[in-house]
Amino acid sequence: MVSSNGILEQGNFLQVTLPHIWDRDMSDVCDEQLLETLRVACFPVGVRLHQQRFLALQRTNRALESKVQKLLAELTTAKEQFCRDQASDRQTQTELEKFFSLLQATLDSTEQLLEAIAPRLEKHVTSKQWISEPQRLFPTCPQLKKVFDYIEANYHQSIGLSDVAVAVGYSAAYLTNLVRRKTGKTVNDWIFERRMLAARALLLETNQPVNQIACAIGYQYEGYFFRQFRQFHGTTPQAWRNTQRSNVSVNH
Repeated sequence: MVSSNGILEQGNFLQVTLPHIWDRDMSDVCDEQLLETLRVACFPVGVRLHQQRFLALQRTNRALESKVQKLLAELTTAKEQFCRDQASDRQTQTELEKFFSLLQATLDSTEQLLEAIAPRLEKHVTSKQWISEPQRLFPTCPQLKKVFDYIEANYHQSIGLSDVAVAVGYSAAYLTNLVRRKTGKTVNDWIFERRMLAARALLLETNQPVNQIACAIGYQYEGYFFRQFRQFHGTTPQAWRNTQRSNVSVNH
């Protein structure tokens, strides 16, 4: 027979030793039902509660380890993506810098080209400013439309203030005051400017002699045409023609 002390010693041995055996060795050779029977038969309630808490902690620890591993994997993926994005941003910045450098070079070249052709453009504009369409010569004024229409149709003839006044149905004095008030010029001033416009066009675009041009634009005397042309342009008709044609040939 086994003494009470022996039984107590056996119980203490089972309480201390079997849990470790169950955790480490017997789980490989015993099924779950047998292990559970041993735990209930051999372990006190306190030991079983301790064992359950330990197992719960193990499961929690494994779950936490799994989550940490998952988070580490996500962090690694995010870091790799960030590095790729950063590299892409650097490449984009480099390409933008190259583009802006090219654009600046193009702008500089364009500016240099404009500076080079500016004098020629200025000469070209100067050569053309004396020749414009008749519609741009006369101001837009409904009350004076008949006056300007008559001048446009008859400037190449020997006309004056009285001819225009009769054509539009006004007295010469009233027409003079009306035109001066509306435009700041007289009727004869507008006839003179229209003739100079025609003279410039004929001098530049044809080879007609100056005396023929004077007759074509309403001057009966060539000398009077010379005086008015010099007064308006500061030079003679032939000198103006030579200068303007020289500018045009240089520009082209």
